[in-house]
Amino acid sequence: MTSYNEANAQEEIRQLLKKINEAWVNGRPEELSKYFHEDMVIAQAGLQPRGTGKKACVDSYKEFIRHASILGLKEWDHHIGVWGDTSVASYKFEIDYEINGAEHHDSGLDLFVFARQRGEWRAVWRTMLPMP
Repeated sequence: MTSYNEANAQEEIRQLLKKINEAWVNGRPEELSKYFHEDMVIAQAGLQPRGTGKKACVDSYKEFIRHASILGLKEWDHHIGVWGDTSVASYKFEIDYEINGAEHHDSGLDLFVFARQRGEWRAVWRTMLPMP
């Protein structure tokens, strides 16, 4: 059974994921610095870090949207677990985007780890796993 506090934390994480995705999809990647921990890591599917630290992670989003026009992003099947000041959230996604006139379609599982410090949730880890 989910406790009141856990349910509140799950909703906070759900809203935070929404803010993160709305920011970069709508061309405002600088807003991500409000949601990322100073030691944020973005790891590739093989769990090799692609970006380490808040600035590098925000810059990776900036770099992607500098080259890509987002045509659509769908998310579903959200799962959010909360254990004290730690949360793991995942969801399936499909994204359509264009780079240099070529359209692309990717799908996968997005996995975030969040930590709560001084009452604020911040993303500390992100991994995108491709779906076959």
